[in-house]
Amino acid sequence: MIEKQQAKTTAVMGVSAAGDIINVFVLSSSLVYAFTVIYFTRPGIGGDGGGSFIDDEWKKDGFCIQNIDIPFWSSFDTCLYVDVIFSTVLYFMYQSWKDIPGMETSSKNVPSFIVATLGHGIAHAAMAVKLRDGSYGDNDDNGGYIIPIWQAVVFCIVFWFPLLTTTMPKMKKQYVLFIASIVTFIQGGLRKELGFAYVQTILSMAFHTSQLMSSTEENNRREYMTLPLSALLPIVTSWNEILFCKSYFRSMGGHVLYDASIIISYVVFYLDCYRYHTKNAIVKQKTS
Repeated sequence: MIEKQQAKTTAVMGVSAAGDIINVFVLSSSLVYAFTVIYFTRPGIGGDGGGSFIDDEWKKDGFCIQNIDIPFWSSFDTCLYVDVIFSTVLYFMYQSWKDIPGMETSSKNVPSFIVATLGHGIAHAAMAVKLRDGSYGDNDDNGGYIIPIWQAVVFCIVFWFPLLTTTMPKMKKQYVLFIASIVTFIQGGLRKELGFAYVQTILSMAFHTSQLMSSTEENNRREYMTLPLSALLPIVTSWNEILFCKSYFRSMGGHVLYDASIIISYVVFYLDCYRYHTKNAIVKQKTS
């Protein structure tokens, strides 16, 4: 009995330590990614003709965009389609599994994640509209976006607020909205090519810092290790996008691969939780 308890304690400590390591790794990777993009897209670094290892096609548009001239089939359009389809899949998974014993922790943030994913897709849909009317890439004299106030408000509510609510679930909604407003304001002054790195870095900092500040009880749950694992594929995909857009990434779908990596990784995480907790329930029934 004592040996079993010791083995259980060791396993719990291993989950907590692994979760810490993965959270720190992903957070550090995101910061390195942001620094890389900011530094190597500065005027005079590499120039428009090359010399920087950041892909020139990505630098030009701020995203790796496939089918940029084909209405309703650009990477931005397909981002919307992928986000809607997989959000629907995740919704039905949630409705089927949310009441299963043990699924409470992994299920509580699923609705927010679905809303955030749909908001992400809608933001890309707005970019697709700009591609079709020819206004995508319009900048002001300072290099920032030309965004009317009402669009900034909508972007804050539809895009940043649900994303930050998902990444910082314990924070009160009014504080999340305040942070979302500041984040939106700062983004309005950024050059277009920095937008992707900015979004990824803000979300990574918010989510993984929130994870690292979890209570001891939360750190000992298996989800503390498996949830940050779902961020690894998006990190890898984002690096591929900025480095190999022209080489192969664009021909494979472009930025839609990044959006797909986020929602699919989360679907796999939720599926893993379901398999783990249902398996444990079966074992308990057999031993009781």
